[in-house]
Amino acid sequence: MQKQKIDRRDFIRITSLSSGSLAIGFLVPGFRSLDLPAEDCEFFQPNAYIKIDKKGKVTIFFSKQESGQGVDTALPMIVAEEMDVDFRDVKAAIAPFGSVRRGEHDTGGSQSIMEMYTPLRKAGAIAKAMLISAAANQWKVKPSSCAADKGEVVNTITMQRIPYGELVCAAAALPVPKEVSLKNPKDFTLIGKSEKRSNLKDILTGKAQYGLDLKVEGMVYAVSERCPVLGGKLVSVDDTAARRVPGVIKVVSYTGTGAPMHVRAGVAVIATNIWSAMKARKLLGITWDEGDKNKESTEALFKTFAEKAVQAPQIKVFEKGDTGKNAGAVQMTASYAAPFLAHATLEPVNFIASVKAEGCELWGGLQLPDWAVNTIASDCGIKKENIKVNLALMGGAFGRRLHFDFAIEAVKIAQQVDKPVKLLWERTDDVQFEPYRPANYHQLTAGTDEKGNIIAWQHHVLGTPVAYMTDGPNNPHPEEMDGADGGFCYDVPNIKTGYTPVPFNINRGWLRSVDICVNTFPVESFIDEIAARFKRDPYEFRISMLENRPDFKTGEGPGSFTQSPKRVAGVLKLAAEKIGWKEKRKPNHFIGLATHSFIFAKSYAAHAIEIEILGPKKFRITRVVGAIDCGLVINPDGLLNQMQGGLAFALTQALKGEITISNSRVLQDGFFSYELLRYDEMPPVEIYWVDSQEDPGGVGEVGLPTVAPALCNALAAAGYRPRSLPIRNEGFSWV
Repeated sequence: MQKQKIDRRDFIRITSLSSGSLAIGFLVPGFRSLDLPAEDCEFFQPNAYIKIDKKGKVTIFFSKQESGQGVDTALPMIVAEEMDVDFRDVKAAIAPFGSVRRGEHDTGGSQSIMEMYTPLRKAGAIAKAMLISAAANQWKVKPSSCAADKGEVVNTITMQRIPYGELVCAAAALPVPKEVSLKNPKDFTLIGKSEKRSNLKDILTGKAQYGLDLKVEGMVYAVSERCPVLGGKLVSVDDTAARRVPGVIKVVSYTGTGAPMHVRAGVAVIATNIWSAMKARKLLGITWDEGDKNKESTEALFKTFAEKAVQAPQIKVFEKGDTGKNAGAVQMTASYAAPFLAHATLEPVNFIASVKAEGCELWGGLQLPDWAVNTIASDCGIKKENIKVNLALMGGAFGRRLHFDFAIEAVKIAQQVDKPVKLLWERTDDVQFEPYRPANYHQLTAGTDEKGNIIAWQHHVLGTPVAYMTDGPNNPHPEEMDGADGGFCYDVPNIKTGYTPVPFNINRGWLRSVDICVNTFPVESFIDEIAARFKRDPYEFRISMLENRPDFKTGEGPGSFTQSPKRVAGVLKLAAEKIGWKEKRKPNHFIGLATHSFIFAKSYAAHAIEIEILGPKKFRITRVVGAIDCGLVINPDGLLNQMQGGLAFALTQALKGEITISNSRVLQDGFFSYELLRYDEMPPVEIYWVDSQEDPGGVGEVGLPTVAPALCNALAAAGYRPRSLPIRNEGFSWV
């Protein structure tokens, strides 16, 4: 156990690797081919992930997109460990798009470490094996008489050493081994040790080049005025005043699209500088045809949720036993709700596109670049083989750049001007026109025996599904039920869950922690309510339904996962122990707990939150303890960053995060109306993790789902029970 203090699911597909070997018939474009003569070599690159030059400089290419989560450090650490090179001497760079297998650049779902751990280890082991073979040939000994150490090959008989750089050409002439042996984890010297972000100095000194910083020769700038209602059309535009602004080059319009990205119809101002474009946009006179879906509101939506919640779910998701025949002696029901949420990335959306007769070139951050290329090809009439992508560092993503509506817009605009175009979304655009985390509502019913043991559990989830936006309204499986389906971890004999989709004319998308966050809040809150009804300790109540339940499969086939209730119980025990659950508390201090399984990232987490009540519905968070079991930890410093950042992200959602809509328009327009957690609101936090040799799981989203229920359970222990988020709407305040 380690400690540190401070004051969609599986949509990423990677070609499976089998037989203990790695097929590496792919190289970074422009790099030397493996079949070149050794004397022509400039460097040794046995695969797309590793390059070593004659000076011994090692470059490790990472394929996942960096948006602040630290994959630019953790992924190269895996390769450096297997190659036995000093990580401080390694340069990390993003693998150019097209240099790795299709889908390997896709980044989301907390999958990066989990999916790339074994392929990267094998890539490093292959490079090391070939360097060792080259040295063995030179010494005329068997490779087994050689070892690697700190970027050199050592002759274990004579103790002679040859730096990797001196072996580059000889290694490049060797055949690539079909199978390699991986290092025993007990011999790891880098994995499991904290390493600071590899580009931290560049970030702190402003040298890091985010998408917003990129410039292309001859580039012009564009901003867009979008139809205020999704699905509307442009009727007319008067650009007379806008074109008089110095620097304005052109005013163009473009049509909207449907699924999967739902680009709105827009009018774009193109100028030599961004300020002229922004000024001119305000002078546009536009008439829109808003269509017949321009009167929708979140107020009406939640009334619809409440009406439909007491009806049978439209879609049956999971059923075990019979909740009718085995309803239990005591019945309890509760409803919970949560709003639309914005991603609110620090770096506003931006993208560069250049369209010429020979093809299209793109620059910017994309979490799903392969999907983006395919959709741009379809929506913009460009052959996908003629689209070149230059990926950029992202200043936050959280699922926002899984969607690429902004990239389609940039291409549509660039098709109308003979220059590279940099499209920027102002902060207001970013808050008012993005794909939002779906609003949701939950009707929960539990049947218990006289002692409070749960006999039957029913969970009706109502939402505004992402699937209706990406795949259209005829999608037969729009449910978003992770955490409220076959993976339900508590030992209850009779379970019935279902989903009801509710149409709503606003774009929706995946947000960090997706539906596990959505469903953990009501589930963990209701578990506490049941415990309180029967005066049972909330911690012991949970443990009684977890620690004796064996691991189980959530379903059949490739889409199923293995659920481990014991590991869920393990993080709950850790959080309870570290916060002093069984110790005497100070006056007016209360603690809440919550736990969960982030099942598709093979990780488990819990939070314990202590509050001090200062007055009616007024509180201070005095202490937060987070616990995680994510298997083998690659970079402890990165894990801490993700858990701490996840807490801040989740507290924003619990306390004040909310998108409200009237007349099909978002009312929030920036960080003053869509508020984020402030520095002075961040509570003291301690993060603990379970020492484990299990294969590594994901951590990027795992620290969010249990924050809101743990906080609400602490408030309930103090006499208040929030059932909707954000809790500010229920009259709560905090200091």
